[in-house]
Amino acid sequence: MRVMLFSDTYPPQVNGVATSVHSLARALSDQGHAVMVCTVGGGRRRAAGDDPFVVVRTRAVPLPLYADFTIAPPIVRVFGRLAQHFRPDVIHCHTPFGVGWQGARAAIAGGIPLIGTHHTLFGEYVEAYSRLGRQVNQRLAALIRRYVANFYNQCDVVSCASRYLANDLHAGGMYRPVAIVPNALNTERFRPLAAEEQARKMGKRIIYFGRLAAEKNLPRMMRLTEPVLRRHPDVTLEIVGEGPVLGSLTSLAYELGLERQVRFLGWMRGETLVRQVASSDICVSASLTENQPMALLESLACGVPVVALAAAGVPEIIEDGMNGFLVAPDDTTETFAQRLEELIGDAELRAAMSVRAYASAQAYAQAACLRMTLDSYEEAQRTAAERRVLGRRRGLRARRLDPRHLARRIPGRIARLRR
Repeated sequence: MRVMLFSDTYPPQVNGVATSVHSLARALSDQGHAVMVCTVGGGRRRAAGDDPFVVVRTRAVPLPLYADFTIAPPIVRVFGRLAQHFRPDVIHCHTPFGVGWQGARAAIAGGIPLIGTHHTLFGEYVEAYSRLGRQVNQRLAALIRRYVANFYNQCDVVSCASRYLANDLHAGGMYRPVAIVPNALNTERFRPLAAEEQARKMGKRIIYFGRLAAEKNLPRMMRLTEPVLRRHPDVTLEIVGEGPVLGSLTSLAYELGLERQVRFLGWMRGETLVRQVASSDICVSASLTENQPMALLESLACGVPVVALAAAGVPEIIEDGMNGFLVAPDDTTETFAQRLEELIGDAELRAAMSVRAYASAQAYAQAACLRMTLDSYEEAQRTAAERRVLGRRRGLRARRLDPRHLARRIPGRIARLRR
């Protein structure tokens, strides 16, 4: 099969979507499928390291509310021309924004089956980044949800990694059925330490790894772990990653007097990251906007149990009391800290949860997820074929809304919201 992947984020950017798209491209290529990735970045073409497929990049600009995320203009001809030459059997969009619309337009022009995978609760990000006031933020979030739902209504098949995100799409007005296809996890790379290495571990280590951004709710995460750090001087909180809130987090650690126990380690990649995660005792998350967080899956694969807030898609991968603990998002007691202390103080519980964490991660192994993705490609081909037959019978032209129509409407609506 010949597949074109369209995404507004891709390595060397570091986030869950970039990782997922790259992993999918590698898995498809390894299975003998022809793959082309269309994404953002400097220059038209750039080598993708040792990847055996072509990555084509177009220029983009940062989003107004989310400067770390870039967006390309929806009207660019280069990807349409590439689709004509590459002749894909299916186009797979991983974004409802600029590059995603370019993929949709290429599919429309070429009569190519179109699948859209939704990754992110964009509506939930408004509260974290917008300073327009609560009422305006709520209206803006609703507008974003309608926009996103409209994009995926143009697809032959829609998939999400979590049921929570699928429900959010339907709430925004998407009427197409959604297939739940988990993000693939590299269980060969992320794995527990060998027994002898486990025996040499010193102290108790809590880890967070990922982008240091407002939507991750990191100040609250630090405050939730604060009681544990105060009561247990040998426990450390290791924060792996970088991002726009690094400075404020560092200041908070000093403000709380925890600068010796909260360690900021910067970005880690490859085997260095794997060993850092696998040598930890507990992974933590306080995010309220996760779909299917790759960091938590990677922790589970390393045999590291998770303590997290039971928000968004997290309860779909963390089973309370089995592979980790879940705490109510609005809990104001020290329940989060108590769950951490349970694991820290009970080696048998920690070992049992580690075994169950590793076992639960195997459900997200690449082979199973790739099979589900290929099934969705075949479903998109069938749906597109049925649509063409129905269109010919009714004398209809190809469906789907031109992205330029939405692009013209959005600025005006935002301006009215601010008034």
